[in-house]
Amino acid sequence: MEEHHEHLHEHCEEHHEHCHEHHHDHDECCDDGLDCGCESCREKSAKRKEKGEGFFAEYGAEIIKILLSAIVLILAVTLPVGETVQLIMCIASLIICGYEVIINCFKNIFKGNIFDENFLMTLASVVALCIGERFEGALIVILYSFGELLEDIATDSSRKRIAGLSELKSDSVRVILSSGVTEVSPEEVEVGTLIEIRKGDRVPLDGVLVGADAEFDLKAVTGESKPYHVKDGESVYAGAINIGAPVVMRTTKKYEDSTVARIISLVEGANAKKAKTQKFITTFSKYYTPTVVGIAVLLAFVPPLFDSMNFVKWILKALNFLVISCPCALVISVPLGFFVGIGSLSKKGVLVKGSNYIDVLSAVNVTVFDKTGTLTKGNFKVEKIVAENGFTEDDIKNSVAPIESSSSHPIAKSITEYCAGFKTSAINVEEIAGKGMKGNVNGKTVYVGNAALMADLGLTVSDGGYSGTVIYVAENSKFAGKILIYDEIKETSVEAIKLLKKYGVKKTVMISGDNAQVCRAVGEKVGIDEVYSGLLPDQKADKLSEIIASANGKVLYAGDGINDAPSLAMADVGVAMGGLGSESAIESADVVVMDDNALKIPLSIKYSRRIRRKVKENIIGSLAIKFAIMVLSVVFTLPIWVAMIADVGVMLLAVANSLTNYIIK
Repeated sequence: MEEHHEHLHEHCEEHHEHCHEHHHDHDECCDDGLDCGCESCREKSAKRKEKGEGFFAEYGAEIIKILLSAIVLILAVTLPVGETVQLIMCIASLIICGYEVIINCFKNIFKGNIFDENFLMTLASVVALCIGERFEGALIVILYSFGELLEDIATDSSRKRIAGLSELKSDSVRVILSSGVTEVSPEEVEVGTLIEIRKGDRVPLDGVLVGADAEFDLKAVTGESKPYHVKDGESVYAGAINIGAPVVMRTTKKYEDSTVARIISLVEGANAKKAKTQKFITTFSKYYTPTVVGIAVLLAFVPPLFDSMNFVKWILKALNFLVISCPCALVISVPLGFFVGIGSLSKKGVLVKGSNYIDVLSAVNVTVFDKTGTLTKGNFKVEKIVAENGFTEDDIKNSVAPIESSSSHPIAKSITEYCAGFKTSAINVEEIAGKGMKGNVNGKTVYVGNAALMADLGLTVSDGGYSGTVIYVAENSKFAGKILIYDEIKETSVEAIKLLKKYGVKKTVMISGDNAQVCRAVGEKVGIDEVYSGLLPDQKADKLSEIIASANGKVLYAGDGINDAPSLAMADVGVAMGGLGSESAIESADVVVMDDNALKIPLSIKYSRRIRRKVKENIIGSLAIKFAIMVLSVVFTLPIWVAMIADVGVMLLAVANSLTNYIIK
């Protein structure tokens, strides 16, 4: 069992800086038992796999060792043997169960890492034997090993549950060749390769459908259990399961750049970014244990000087201090609580990049939203084109389509789609930041954009009271007409704002580059407190900076990842919506919602607060129980096993409390 906590020293020597970056102490890399994704952790994970699958294969040797040690101890106490034989049997019991503890104690002493649990348990056991408490000396190690076994089972269970994300990765890909279908590993497949996805198969790589529509289950990626219909030529993301007929797709990314690879990398790396609470516990443990050991030494040798030199009595009291000074309950339960919480959120389609962002999410009291693609669907449709000044609808289509076709903006795509079949081309196409685009079509300069762009041309325009988005068109500085575009509000937006207010968020804000009328209408329907419209990208960042400066608490910014990178980086916590296909969202955000469900923002805040509450409960509860045992040990002469059971018990309670973070409602 001790190899579960044993640091790979050779690796740490080579990558000393890396270990500290991952908050591994130099002699106890990943001693919380949780994989952070580093190479050291991967090697330990491989060792665990070598043991084989199944409960007995993993824990059988440890169980047998504990049972054998307990049997020898029971026989020593119950059999009518002399004191010498009884002492030998107690020592044998201690060695059977605790030889690894003793060996690791001396190893760590030589490396300067004295005050760890191995040292504490070895010292307590040896001192107990020396003062004639044979039974207690062996029992300390047995109970400690039993507690460690239960701890391993709990943390391994957590690891396996979260490691289920690795199942998103397919072991092989069915590549279509001229000679037939062959299977290769995902890492070997190049971009542009045709692959076959049979019914029930998981999509191994990102790509586009070829030749047919299909239905996919994206629950493992987005957390939503509804089927997704994908049309021929549309994107399919790795990790989805084909729930229809066999289909063919063409890969668009290599495995290392795929959705699955990014998700697994984010979740594995999240444990390395420690919350302030975890950093506090690491620092606290370094001082807590030596302090309590120092008190134990004083307790063993000072009071007897005033109590008839009764050293045995006070050494027994001091031993309880040694036993209870082990900080396992804190060192294990705190990172476990964050680890389980982040893993559970990932299964709901919310990727949190580190425990530190759980801390920030739990303290959010102002939420700022981008409008398009966040509160609205971002699925723009052209309602109609209104031509003026002698221009026709076809004139406008042929003027704007070649210009808009060069842009990836959702509005530009909707215009291009509406103008399908245009027969013109554009040259010298330019984007005018925050205002629109211009280009040369058939020798004429065409301007497509908002009212601000028209104002630059000296043109006065009106949206005519339209509640949607209005795009204006001018040709050679002559107003040609306008394109009316609508965007639907997400069904989940209204409920999401209600839940945020229910969970204590003081203020909700929307900032947008759209016109005031559109933004006001969306804000009223959704229930937003403050609406700021007509903002250019740099003005959005300035407004967000003002909001952050005046906020009494943490500020969350939620956007769809398109042109949102500055705001996502500026906010205390940036949340990218619809990150399933957005590389920029994955890179710039602190939290990524893999689909476009706005309800997952209040879910993340609520759940982060719960994680923090569980962590605080573990810290306060553990310290309170330990302090109570210390006081009782001074006032009364408690048997050592009482302190040992209390220590193991508080650790198990803290771990069990952390495991409740699996439950997300």
